[in-house]
Amino acid sequence: MKSLQLLLYNALVGLVILILANVIGLGVEISILTLLICAVLGVPGAVIVIILALLDVAFMATLVPTLPF
Repeated sequence: MKSLQLLLYNALVGLVILILANVIGLGVEISILTLLICAVLGVPGAVIVIILALLDVAFMATLVPTLPF
C-alpha cells in the first residue's frame, strides 16, 4: 500500500512540474508515458522529460496552449 501511495504522490508532483513547465512555455508533452516516468522516478524523472523535450529528443508538445494574460 505504501508503494502505491508513493507512486501516486510522485505522479502528482511530476504532473504539477510538467504543467508548470508548459505554463512558462517549455512545450512538454503530458501523456501516459511521461506520467509513468514521473511516477517511477519522481522529480528527477520530470526534469529528465523536460530536458529531453528542450533538446528535441522526445516528449515535444505539438501544440502548446497559451494562457491569456
